[in-house]
Amino acid sequence: MNEIKIKASIKVWIYFILTFVALYAILLGVSYHFSGTSSQWITFVTGGAVVSVYNMIIPRRLVHNTRLIITDDTLTVNSQESWIVQLSGVDSFYTDKYKGRKIIGIRYKDNIADGITDAEIAKGRKERRKSPLTGYPYEIYVGYLAMPQQKLCDLLNSKLIQKS
Repeated sequence: MNEIKIKASIKVWIYFILTFVALYAILLGVSYHFSGTSSQWITFVTGGAVVSVYNMIIPRRLVHNTRLIITDDTLTVNSQESWIVQLSGVDSFYTDKYKGRKIIGIRYKDNIADGITDAEIAKGRKERRKSPLTGYPYEIYVGYLAMPQQKLCDLLNSKLIQKS
């Protein structure tokens, strides 16, 4: 069984590191500003906040570094909650954007998705964006992945053709 793993782009890590450096610079600025006073506790509070936020975020980012796993039969989407798309029930994949976010839409075969139309899918995007299963079951958010959106869509559609 052939397995393709799509990871987060290096841009995500660069943005992450730049944000950490900016927060650290703010911490140093606050510390320098209050260095002559007895308000050293501000440095500890700000430093503790920065460290605790990054201790919560970094492990989750490392665990979910692999965002998509494509096999011959399934597509596993690792978002906040993982979900699986059975390729046997998919008619096609297409590229789209929603509020500036890149997505790959999933068109299911008529008998699988109870005849859900594209208009109904678009109507439900707002509700699905707030759920822990982001995009489930009709779209995959693909911003900041190591593979471009169109190339990934072509790869998924080629998997469907191989299945036929």
